[in-house]
This record gives sequence, C-alpha cells and structure tokens, in this order.
Amino acid sequence: MIIQHSDINPEYGDLYFSRENGLEESEYIFIDGNSIKERIKEGGSLHIGETGFGTGLNFLTLIKVLGAGDFSRVRVKYSSIELYPLEPERIRQLLSPFAESLGDILAHYELCWAELFPGLKAGWNESRWNFKGIEVDFRLFYGDAQDWSREEKTEEVDAWFLDGHSPDKNPEIWSASIMKAVYNNTVTGGTLASFTASGTVKRPLREAGFTIKRKKGFGRKRHMIQGLKS
Repeated sequence: MIIQHSDINPEYGDLYFSRENGLEESEYIFIDGNSIKERIKEGGSLHIGETGFGTGLNFLTLIKVLGAGDFSRVRVKYSSIELYPLEPERIRQLLSPFAESLGDILAHYELCWAELFPGLKAGWNESRWNFKGIEVDFRLFYGDAQDWSREEKTEEVDAWFLDGHSPDKNPEIWSASIMKAVYNNTVTGGTLASFTASGTVKRPLREAGFTIKRKKGFGRKRHMIQGLKS
C-alpha cells in the first residue's frame, strides 16, 4: 500500500482542510453556520447531510462539540456522500495533527472506520457508532453524487455540510441537479452552510429554493454562505 504524505486530494488537486486550523474551520463554517449548538437538545436528535466526507473531520468536529455540551444522551443521523473513500491508514496519517485535540474521539473513530471500510459497497452503507452517549446512525453513500441525486427523495436532513472541493476543482458536486436534490432532501426549516461563496454555488442553491446569505469567511477567506429552506 502506498501512503501519500500530502494533505492534498490527488483526485482534485485540492486540500482536504485548512492548513491554518482544520478543526476551527470546520466548527466555524459547519457547526456555527448551521447553529448546531443551539438546535440540539438533551435527548434530542438531528440529521446531518454532507457532500464530501473526505477524512471525516467535519463529523469529528460535530462529535467533539456535542461532547463538550455535556449531554447524557444525543442521537445523530449522519448521511454523507463520498466518491473516493480513504483507506484507514491514509485517514490516520491525515488526521494525526488533531490527535491531541480530539483524543479518544479520534481513536474510536479510527476503529469504527477501519471496521466499515473493507465492506464498503456502491450506494448506501450503514453503521451504528457510539461516542460516550452520542449515538450515531452513520450512513455513507459510496459513489458519484449524481447517482445519489437521481434517487427518489428519501432523506429528511436538518442541516447540510456542503463540503465538496472548491467549485473550480470539482464543479460537478455543485451542479444544479445535485443542489436541487439537496433541497428536495431537506426538511422545511432545514439549513446549509458552505465554505464557498462562489456565484456558481449560490445560483443553483437559490434556483433550487434556498434562501442564501453571506457571512464572514474563516481565516483569510472573505466569505462563506448559509442557507435556509423556508
């Protein structure tokens, strides 16, 4: 097995996450951008949808934030789409800079992923994980997002993490058909957040039916977007 010692996805020539601070970036854009802390309640549940699972850093950030909320019981459904799932050793290498910040969460996630990865098949793959009282129904769509978009509406997502690579590197993940499928699989009152404020992203989201607004981006990035299905 060849291990790539780069934090760039060779399929798209783009970074997996910010070199400044990937955890802080993920929390600012996706957790705060979807007001997750305010929306999750003790004993409650939330369905997260994601385009682009990558290393799983957004998922880990979510678990870290919920764990810091001192809930005794929370249930999360996490449905993510990924065309190029990473081997466990590759994920371990990429996430090693966050070992101290994530601690036991990262160690447990690596075990869960190592069990799931060998049996991945095209389409939906499901597993149930538990992170000290945070129960997770984890679902990974292994395949092209266009294939997912052609499925009948099956999801009732509360909040989307739109985290495919940048539109100039991976334009297909931001296409009108996929953004429409995101809209169709979102509950009324559901939200989205993304690191990019490109017009090529805002336009199909608005055409799909979302209300889109800009806010200050993370770090040196000028803007990001938030969306609402009203």
